[in-house]
Amino acid sequence: MSTSLIKVIGIGASVVGAAATLLSDWVCDKKLDEKIEKEVAKALRNR
Repeated sequence: MSTSLIKVIGIGASVVGAAATLLSDWVCDKKLDEKIEKEVAKALRNR
């Protein structure tokens, strides 16, 4: 394997890892927002 191929693979892996992290954070934030909305609605119904 040439060094340029190894560098390209390394950069590609870094980009994929960063994208996966950002996507995971976005999904977690969305789930948290949905949970907060449900709890607020529940509290308002009980009021």
